[in-house]
Amino acid sequence: MKNIHMKIYIILMFVSGIFQLSIFNISWEYFRMIQAVHILSSAFVAIFLLVPYVNKHTYEYMIVKKAKSTSGVILGVLLFMIIASGFYLFLVGNPGSDILGIYSFNIHLYGSFILLFFLFSHARKRKTSTPLVIMLLLIGTSYPNISYAKSSDKLTNIELEAGVDRYHNGDWTSSAKCKSCHEDIFNQWADSNHRHLVGTNPYYMVMENLAGEDMGDEFRQWCMGCHNPSAVTTKQKRTSHGMNGNFMPNVLFDSGSKNLIDEFKTHGNSRLEEGVSCITCHRITKTTSNGNSSYSLDLTNRKKYVFEDSNSDIEQWLSEKFINANPKAHKESYSNKLYKESAYCASCHDEFLPDSKKEVVSTFKEWEKSPFNNPKDPSKHKSCIDCHMTNMKDNKFSPLKGTSTTGGKIKDDIKVHYFSGSNHFLSGLKNKTNEDQTIQLLRTSAELDVDIKDGKIVVGVKNVGAGHHLPTGVSDFRELWLDITLRDKNSNIVFSSGKLKDDGNLNTDARPFMKIFGDENSKPVGLLFWRYKNLLSDTRIPAGKRRVESFNIANFENLKHPLEVVVKLNFRIYPQWVTDAVRRAYPQLPNPPIIMLEKIQKKF
Repeated sequence: MKNIHMKIYIILMFVSGIFQLSIFNISWEYFRMIQAVHILSSAFVAIFLLVPYVNKHTYEYMIVKKAKSTSGVILGVLLFMIIASGFYLFLVGNPGSDILGIYSFNIHLYGSFILLFFLFSHARKRKTSTPLVIMLLLIGTSYPNISYAKSSDKLTNIELEAGVDRYHNGDWTSSAKCKSCHEDIFNQWADSNHRHLVGTNPYYMVMENLAGEDMGDEFRQWCMGCHNPSAVTTKQKRTSHGMNGNFMPNVLFDSGSKNLIDEFKTHGNSRLEEGVSCITCHRITKTTSNGNSSYSLDLTNRKKYVFEDSNSDIEQWLSEKFINANPKAHKESYSNKLYKESAYCASCHDEFLPDSKKEVVSTFKEWEKSPFNNPKDPSKHKSCIDCHMTNMKDNKFSPLKGTSTTGGKIKDDIKVHYFSGSNHFLSGLKNKTNEDQTIQLLRTSAELDVDIKDGKIVVGVKNVGAGHHLPTGVSDFRELWLDITLRDKNSNIVFSSGKLKDDGNLNTDARPFMKIFGDENSKPVGLLFWRYKNLLSDTRIPAGKRRVESFNIANFENLKHPLEVVVKLNFRIYPQWVTDAVRRAYPQLPNPPIIMLEKIQKKF
């Protein structure tokens, strides 16, 4: 009678396993429950029923009765291999590159069909239900791929999935949860500017508060659509500071997103994560290149495994094991070919004023018109991620070989998540590796040339590495300028330009490459860039173009030659006057350093 019970247990485990095959097209809600039941019940049956029974059965027939049964030996070996492979898949998983994971998956699948055959042929030499077994075997020969069933004047253009008006905190999954399987990617992102866009970014917090005071609190939504989408989609009206209990933590120097991880351990998904999280980017289903957060989100239709939203440590552990055992649905839920397209980035990296439609940031449009946008010639074409998500080494692009998932497939070019751009400063307060990646990228952007003729220093600056204007982004707040020193034969300084004043601001003789916004009276708007009505100047350098600046040398004819000129192309992420304004609210904020991107020294 016990033999029949064991056969029933094995058949039930087998049936719950084959229902996970793609040919049955089980809907995700049923599939995830079947997977959990299959794994947990099989583990229980194997440990507490099958293994003790097989040990006793083997001892009784092969040791005591000296019975010889080839099918029995094969059945025992198969059973051991299937149980072992099942536990390997549960505890370790099959992320893709682990050869044992691949072997375990195939042994567990195909071995179960063979096991079923020997199960019915063992014990008694009688006719078996061979046709049924053969039919099931044929089902298994198909590889087990599992399938499961604007308005331009708005302050934000985010669209949610059909039938959803707003999200709740629990709809968002904290990025801290992703760390357990994507540790390297998480650590890169954790100190990146995408992570630190709001509460941990003092410049943003000051600007959002200024916008709210100047234009009304509703205007904050224009800022938050890209900087804080989780808050916008949960109908919050303003960005709030992250809290540690009843205290506001000093997160300027908080490395590895420690505060985020601690909050997740304490509050789970009930405490809303701010900034651009893993889920924000990896659940965007559609974008347009219109800018101002012109993207579509879908959080509620993703395929979640059993216990995936639980706050219990043991249930979280189980959910990770369910994912690793069969990660295909997880990968499909967070992957989209859209993510490789530059238009994907345009949804936030192009920005216009909601009332006048004047363009504030046009990074994508600049790239569209650049020589980098050349899909007909792959050797010249570079998308956003080719520059901003490719690893840097020795000031050159050096694709990183490795895995994006712990134990995953080895890839020749892991798209790193430092999100190198121009703001090396804020990420550098937390992590020098992140800062170094951005500085290396900045140093690929330009080349200098210099000459002295007709009593003038003539400097050429060519944008050779940036696929957009140099600088781009909020280029009214970026400082890129020429620092020039000319010495005579006796090393006396006879000309200089681009030095700092005692208060840290650029001297008035400097030649910065930037945009200057003016109001309706053509006066510079300063911090209040949303008041922009007239473009006062734009001295930035388009991709592939060269800008020439000339400087008159006083009393040139009487100077003692040879002359030596040193030209530096300097960059500072924020002007001193901007940092001074922010530091009134955040006194712990240090000054951004000046980064020398290029230098040329020549004698005449």
